[in-house]
Amino acid sequence: MQTAPLRQSGSATHGPRVRRAVTAALATAALLGAWAADTGSADASQSAAAPTAHGRVTTEYGTPQRLGDGTVRVYAQRRGSRPLTLGYTFSAAALRNLPEEGDGKLCYDVNGDGRVDRATECVDEVGKALDLPEGFRKNVGGPFTWAQLTWDPHGHPPKSYSVPHFDFHFYIQDEAAVRRIRTGPCAGLMNCDDLKTARKPVPERYMPDRYMDMGAVVPQMGNHLMDMDSPEMHGKPFTQTFMYGAYDGRITFYEPMITKAWIQGLAHGRAGGCTPVEQPRAWAVSGWYPTTYCLDYRRATRQYTVAMSGFVYREATP
Repeated sequence: MQTAPLRQSGSATHGPRVRRAVTAALATAALLGAWAADTGSADASQSAAAPTAHGRVTTEYGTPQRLGDGTVRVYAQRRGSRPLTLGYTFSAAALRNLPEEGDGKLCYDVNGDGRVDRATECVDEVGKALDLPEGFRKNVGGPFTWAQLTWDPHGHPPKSYSVPHFDFHFYIQDEAAVRRIRTGPCAGLMNCDDLKTARKPVPERYMPDRYMDMGAVVPQMGNHLMDMDSPEMHGKPFTQTFMYGAYDGRITFYEPMITKAWIQGLAHGRAGGCTPVEQPRAWAVSGWYPTTYCLDYRRATRQYTVAMSGFVYREATP
């Protein structure tokens, strides 16, 4: 996520709301349930409106793409039409020889001199669109329909995020609509009209408590709503955080954002685990939504995973 300097929006301040804290026990259950293919056990929480789950756990994969010296792809685990896990899996080799500069795909001639300065007129990131497994799309449905991995080789403003890291996007918004979010001369190299649309306030009931619009809008991506209780917002080093994406007053993506160093630490003795995803009071689109996101490293296969888990079915509330 390449952003402009943070600017607090006057419409972003929220009153107190009931926090939906997810306990450590649920996080553990979600992680175990996600990898329960051999035992058939899984987290049992779901609403009465949720589709019924039948059969053993199915693990499925999307199309792999090149990343560094390895590959990355989306994977999913489900029991019938009920999702257990939706995430990215990538080899240890994928973290070697990553691009040292952005791919130059999102640029704008701001000063109008007829040429593009890669250092100042391009978003410094490498993006890869990834498809979800076909079985997941057919059997589970929404709200998530595709994914986009972004590699930020130098990080981005504000300073707390100026370290190499990945953005693991899971999109609700249609890919074609995301691609129409244009570059331009306004903050973050955004088209000025699209910047205004991206910052249209999301109704409070659809935003978790503590999340705020800080003006972090990116072309072909959208706005990033930040957790103001995240440690890096209070002077601690950035390791991982969870962002909600927005465009035109709607939540459009979910995003774990994690440093390369923090991911690699999983292969050097640090334990993986799950972190609660703060929940809003209501959802604009019916479907399965995660309550945790999890990191893991499998030594036998030298594979990392970054995944959403603990899914609960939510009915849309207009």
